[in-house]
Amino acid sequence: MESRPTAAGDGGFAFTFHGSYTRAVDAKGRFALPFRLRRAGAEQVEEKYMVSRGADGTLSLQPYDVWVENFNRLRSEPPSQKLRDYLRRMSANSTEVTVDAQGRVAIAPEKLAEYGIDRKITVLGVGSYMELWSPEALAARAGDEADDAAFDDAFFR
Repeated sequence: MESRPTAAGDGGFAFTFHGSYTRAVDAKGRFALPFRLRRAGAEQVEEKYMVSRGADGTLSLQPYDVWVENFNRLRSEPPSQKLRDYLRRMSANSTEVTVDAQGRVAIAPEKLAEYGIDRKITVLGVGSYMELWSPEALAARAGDEADDAAFDDAFFR
């Protein structure tokens, strides 16, 4: 239910986001980023994130440095048409956002509407990033008992 600093391979710090939080979204597309998922600290001047198209019909909210690392990892691949398409897709579908003094993130209401997000948003911590869901879409995505059993077998071995 929180983000915790964990040792990264390069000696720096990475964050592990986990937990699920549902928040209200106002008419300007603002919602309170759960405190347990925030990366604010004394050493940080500004909390920056990138909002981009995520997997499985979600919006992704990544710490800015994680997004840049992923972008640079892609850029290091050998040049190709496919790579240029990926870089365009990543750039065109990403927007930098910051956390305001009240702990809110603002995403254009039109962008939220594309993902079925209106008055409520569920912020789901998924390791190095967060997924932004409409609560209804997330509930519809919930697995059945067979999926639960397969998950239990994979996770609790």
